[in-house]
Amino acid sequence: MRLSIRHKIIIPFAVLLVFVGVVGTGVATAQLTNAAAAEFDAKLLHSSLQANQMLSQVDADRMADLRRATDTVGVAESLASGDTATLARLLTPIAANAPATSIQLRVLDVHGKELLRIQGSRNGPSPIDVTDAGAFSAQLAVISVLAGANAGERRAFLSSQPGQPVLYWAGAVRTTGERIVGAVLVGESLIEVAAGIPGSSFYDLSGLQLATTLHAAPVASETLRRQITAENAVRVNQTLAGHVYGSIFSSWTIHGSQVGFLAIAADADPLLGLVGQQRLILTLIFTAAALLTLLVGTVTASRLTRPVELLVRSMRAVSEGDLRHRATVVSQDEIGYLARTFNEMTASLEEKTAALEETTFASMEALARATDARDRTTFGHSARVAAVSLEIADAMQLSAKDREALRRAALLHDIGKIGVEDKVLRKPGPLSDAEASDMREHPRIGYDMLKGLRFLQPSLPGVLYHHERWDGAGYPTGLTGTAIPLPVRILAVADVFDALTSDRPYREGLSFEAATAAIRIEAGLQFDPDVVTAFLTRRPAIEVILRRSGRRSAAIAEPEAA
Repeated sequence: MRLSIRHKIIIPFAVLLVFVGVVGTGVATAQLTNAAAAEFDAKLLHSSLQANQMLSQVDADRMADLRRATDTVGVAESLASGDTATLARLLTPIAANAPATSIQLRVLDVHGKELLRIQGSRNGPSPIDVTDAGAFSAQLAVISVLAGANAGERRAFLSSQPGQPVLYWAGAVRTTGERIVGAVLVGESLIEVAAGIPGSSFYDLSGLQLATTLHAAPVASETLRRQITAENAVRVNQTLAGHVYGSIFSSWTIHGSQVGFLAIAADADPLLGLVGQQRLILTLIFTAAALLTLLVGTVTASRLTRPVELLVRSMRAVSEGDLRHRATVVSQDEIGYLARTFNEMTASLEEKTAALEETTFASMEALARATDARDRTTFGHSARVAAVSLEIADAMQLSAKDREALRRAALLHDIGKIGVEDKVLRKPGPLSDAEASDMREHPRIGYDMLKGLRFLQPSLPGVLYHHERWDGAGYPTGLTGTAIPLPVRILAVADVFDALTSDRPYREGLSFEAATAAIRIEAGLQFDPDVVTAFLTRRPAIEVILRRSGRRSAAIAEPEAA
């Protein structure tokens, strides 16, 4: 028969009650009190964790808005020329798509002078007059972004201007030549941020309250602030407006820099009343049997809390990102049921995360196919390179994990060409030095586009290094030999083979035999000899793949550069 936790607590003390009267009931009451206190602390901690997750989501959303604003085509040119009308036309839709009604977009020139301000409202965003053009020129975060010390750096800061506190995210606007022509600030009212986090209060570094959702906010005293670190939150009880509140104070950081403190509070009066009542009962009734009940209670609590500890460890492992982890079910009671439910929830989360990754990858793949389709001679190139790469990978016995990373890298390796102008990408002849330099930027462009997608990290070397050479004469970094990851070396051979057999505006594609000879010649120079050997063993299967994709074996016998 399955027993509930309540029964597991009551039955041992009911047996003991035969010998020592109501001692067992008292211990059970103490356990219930502890459980209530633990539940209150757990809920408070959960609320604090949720609050930090919400802040992280706000940060991610505003950073996404900032990237859209700085990377929108035409923004850099309009900012460089001081064309505020075009800037307003390009940036207003970005503000309109932001969920925050208090969203602000501010455009600064290279000296930090504000040129344009777009203010969100319930009726939608619209440009407003700039009243203080130099308000941000002395802001350290803005100065750092405009200085361009770290390429692509974006900063966040809390506005110190009078009035409502505003969180700003700043990013530089760069031309295609990487020249900084100004910056964009994306701002959101801290009061609106706090409104989305129940029970929250925000303070600056001096302890001054900035925003709160409580009628009476906790006090961030100097003694309390000194105890708070980035790794250590502080749990306190404070009496506010005649009520006792339990609070968790933690450090409030944005991009690694502390801007203040965050407190999450909840009314603790019911808990304190229950604790006081149970303490009085235990003091009056069970003093004589304290040692015996302590022993029994300790043993019982130990047996009951062990499954909870195991479940907490499992929860911690999943919260750290290990979605494959499953909790150990050690009982058939409510805790066992909770463990099974937790495992079902984790399995569902793992499945949904995988589905989300596939959906995101499908979007990136569609963008890569669209990039291929810009030039009819490269249409389907990425798909063919992926198929050829997998044939070579089979010959080299790559693991399933490495094969999947290679497949994704092959499908996305040329996505950076979306940043190359059509006049360069589709030029029907040799490229000039400047045009060749622009073309060589596409691996870095593709890498920068994808590096924020965590699940694509194993595939990013293929995007960045697929033009590196075995002899170190490649680009963009000049890697040599085995410093180039094996999947990337495979991708390089597949990429060049498909390019050699493809028609170009200035030549027809080579025959399979001629292209194979060109690959063989470059073994030990451009390509890893082992990869070339694997390629040669799978050449018949590779030719079948290319023919199925509509590729014919051209009659040209002399190899040319891909």
